[in-house]
Amino acid sequence: MAKCYDKENKDYLALSNLLKAKTTYSLLGKDEEVNDINFDIYQLLFSRADKDKTYKKYLDKYIDYVEEKHDSLKLTKGFLAKGIYKLVDEKNTVDGKKYLEKALKYNENNNDKNLKSTINRHLAFMYNEYLHNQDSALYYYKADVKYLKEIKDIENLCSNYVNQAACYYYLEDNKKAIQYLHQADSLPLEEHKLVTKQYIYEFLSINYEELEQYKEALYYLNLNQKYRDSVKSKEQDIALKDIQTKYQTREKELENQVLKSSVKSNQIMKYTFLGLLIATIALGWLIVKNARRREKISLQEKQIEQQKREKALKDFELSSIDLLIEGQEKERQRLANDLHDNLGSMLATLKINFENLKRNTTEGHIPDTKLYDKTDDLIDEAYQRVRRLAHAKNAGVFANQGLIPAVKKLADKVSVPGRLTVDVLDFGFDGRLDNTLEFTIFRAIQELTTNIIKHAKATEATIQLTQHDDDINIIIEDNGIGFDTKWSGKKDGMGLQAIIKKIKYLNGNLDIDSTPGKGTTIIINIPI
Repeated sequence: MAKCYDKENKDYLALSNLLKAKTTYSLLGKDEEVNDINFDIYQLLFSRADKDKTYKKYLDKYIDYVEEKHDSLKLTKGFLAKGIYKLVDEKNTVDGKKYLEKALKYNENNNDKNLKSTINRHLAFMYNEYLHNQDSALYYYKADVKYLKEIKDIENLCSNYVNQAACYYYLEDNKKAIQYLHQADSLPLEEHKLVTKQYIYEFLSINYEELEQYKEALYYLNLNQKYRDSVKSKEQDIALKDIQTKYQTREKELENQVLKSSVKSNQIMKYTFLGLLIATIALGWLIVKNARRREKISLQEKQIEQQKREKALKDFELSSIDLLIEGQEKERQRLANDLHDNLGSMLATLKINFENLKRNTTEGHIPDTKLYDKTDDLIDEAYQRVRRLAHAKNAGVFANQGLIPAVKKLADKVSVPGRLTVDVLDFGFDGRLDNTLEFTIFRAIQELTTNIIKHAKATEATIQLTQHDDDINIIIEDNGIGFDTKWSGKKDGMGLQAIIKKIKYLNGNLDIDSTPGKGTTIIINIPI
């Protein structure tokens, strides 16, 4: 499933299925399969444009495991991936070169020619693009040619020749560059032929110009323009050929019909009668179908009216919930201000009184009973105010922190070493969301986390939040005892049903995947 979603560029669904597979393999004690999935997760996250640096830990876990098992083939893949990561993400050519060479060394035990070819290409790319050492780049490009010829990989062989030509161009050896460009041009390409030829001729023109051979430079410049125009008109040519083929086919059919009409002239009356009979039956069938269609449309219109009424009622109910939440937040803010303004000044006065009492005691003065009484009254009044405000909570703290820090703080609070571990993974949250949306999502996660603590008997839970361009995806998983999902739909109150209603009001959806004894996965999708 993860591979299918990856092919459709649905990264968050691919990641969700990989995490499910990893959890299942963990429960089965399949450590090797778990480690293979770590590598798959790394490759998936590495390919994303909005990388989160946490993806690197999956590659490190993979390499640690295969080093312990002394698996040279998987070590080759791991070091190759780490070398590419160092070059592409960190622009660290020293470490990138080190890991690519380690991959090459471990591959000597496997003699995997395909892996060796891939490593050579990346080493050549590093020397040419980052280190500007064309001689070393040429060494690895040339080392790869034999294998590409052996497997008849024409596309990569052509790319190899063009890259060698680029190296010679940087070395100011234009004749060599021209030689390898002609070799690339001579290959029988099947894929991307027009585009590749276009660039080959452009590079040939540039190299001939450097040699002041302007006639040849102009010749290949014209060829470059010709192929560039061909690329643009290729789709039009295909469309015209398709139309022409259809026209010729239809013309041939008409010719056959004319020839056959002379043979079938004696059957015209019979076919005419049969045609009239078929037309009559068809007309009657159309009349009946039209009547049924009108009846169906009328029924659909009634259903639409009913849905509109239900939606209006639902909107009113959810608007009432919003007003209730807004009122609660304002009341909590008011209580917090009251604590700061009133109780704060009262405690400051108490502090001054205690300092006076202390000073009188140390200086040997007679205790001032009025000061004692006044201090006692202040303490009593402060106590009464604290009691009144004891259950107020200040939502401003959440507003200042934002969604992700608040969720991580929640996970840290509910995690109990040795009993329950809650991990939070977030991807793509570069900025703040609307305050109401953040608050709604946090309350939903808080309620679902509370359910895990109260009912799931889980030892591990994961909260994964992913922000895409169009929606937010939340996946909450645990390895607890699970439950019957039919029961969850019957429960009323401010629990799971309240969360479902709020998510639906935001045009989102909530899916529950749970089986007794096998844990629970809840997936929430909310459009932005």
